Amino acid sequence: MYQTRWAEREELLLLAEYWYRMACEMGAIDGIPAPDLQRVDQVRNLFLKEYDSGNLLFRVAIDPKGKIVSCAGGLVRTEYAFPLSEEQTPFGWIISVYTVEQHRNKGVAHLLVEEVCEWLKEKGARRARLWSSSSARKVYEDLGFTSMLDMEKPLV
Repeated sequence: MYQTRWAEREELLLLAEYWYRMACEMGAIDGIPAPDLQRVDQVRNLFLKEYDSGNLLFRVAIDPKGKIVSCAGGLVRTEYAFPLSEEQTPFGWIISVYTVEQHRNKGVAHLLVEEVCEWLKEKGARRARLWSSSSARKVYEDLGFTSMLDMEKPLV
């Protein structure tokens, strides 16, 4: 029913819009403030910069009418794998996972995230991380993601 493929550079504008929708939905679910339009522009520019540098790719799902209805991004960073690591290693981030509402609960995001994880692995990443809304945690747990041990304190 769906075809998957790598997104083209010119589609990043739409994928930034999907990031905005995802962020707004996460905010509504988990009480995170929605991004403003300036932040959307920053994200779009980040997508373009990282795509052009070869550190970011998006996998997209296409419906039978040829419309992009779901996306998942993979971003490669070089980071310390854990505190006090001796050297930095390639590290994968799963970003901007979004499915248009009428196409949800059909396994599309699951498939896209699996495909992105394979690409991250090919790029040398040994681990992948993501931020999830509380409602999507089950999808990621089914893919083998686990909760991390870090804690947070707002410093306001």
